[in-house]
Amino acid sequence: MNEWLRKMASQHQQKNIARTYVATLPDDPRKVVGYYALSAFLVETEGMPGKRLPDKVSAVLLARLAVDRNQKGQGLGEYLLGHALDTVVATSEAIGVQCIVVDAIDDNAVGFYRKYGFVPITDTPLRLFLPVATIKQA
Repeated sequence: MNEWLRKMASQHQQKNIARTYVATLPDDPRKVVGYYALSAFLVETEGMPGKRLPDKVSAVLLARLAVDRNQKGQGLGEYLLGHALDTVVATSEAIGVQCIVVDAIDDNAVGFYRKYGFVPITDTPLRLFLPVATIKQA
């Protein structure tokens, strides 16, 4: 995850592919202790529960979410996810977005996202989504 932040985040920002948000320490604002990246995404709706939808809908991809090892277990991941979800809601009000999608890195990450209401979209257990309507209800 550090490598992606160093090498790709800036390129994606410049090419208008994704936006990366970073968290720093109050006493050391140059030290990144966590980050997440969002990008536009088109997701197939087959397997999504709920209302009848077109075959594909607009979504936001939570492309990355990472927390420094020294910060794990202190709520930073939850804070970053909350900030990302707030950003998705604001985006949905401006342009219309159905959901946020994440491809979890492993089963532990799946457990983290499921705790906040994400559910699998398809047979792929690591691909999860959360409808914007659900976020707004929280």
